[in-house]
Formats: sequence, structure tokens, C-alpha cells
Amino acid sequence: MISDKQFDDAFTAAGGWFVAMYFETVADWKGSKDDLIDLIFKDGTDSKRSGTSTRVSSLIRIIDNQRGMEALKKISESSRIAKQNPLAVETAKRIIKERYKYLK
Repeated sequence: MISDKQFDDAFTAAGGWFVAMYFETVADWKGSKDDLIDLIFKDGTDSKRSGTSTRVSSLIRIIDNQRGMEALKKISESSRIAKQNPLAVETAKRIIKERYKYLK
């Protein structure tokens, strides 16, 4: 399990909007990590593949340590993310409702 500081660092490195927008893709991925990074990098998220690699690795760390719902909840409650990327907040709320309904 990761500490709260490690969680915060991983969340910051991934970026809240990225966590929301790519959570399902990363959580459901069955292929190689390199293929996942290439797929997401092609979306134009980052100007360098290394940036996408950092984001993906950080999100994997959050998910693998069972802190996905916490990350999504943090996004859904963020006024800053709501102003910058309202779709990310809506997506986070939808994922919580669909994937974590039994934990509410």
C-alpha cells in the first residue's frame, strides 16, 4: 500500500483530468504497458512520450494500490478541475457511480 504522500505525488504526476479521462482505459488494459502508453500518447495528451509514460505509471500505481475511488472522488469534488475541465468531473462521478456503487 502506498502512503498518503505517495498517493498525492502519484495523483499530481498523473493530473486530475488525466486520471478521470483515462481511468477506465488504464484499469481495463490487458496488453503491455508500452502499448498502453503508445495508445494514449497518440491522443496528443503530451508533447513527449515520456510525459505520457509518467502519467500512465502514476495512474497504474493509484489503481494497483486500490486508491482509484479516492482519486476519482478527489476529482469530483475539485472546483479547480470543474472550472478547467468539467468533463473530467462528470466522468469521475460517472465512474464512481458505475464501478464503485457498492462502496457508497
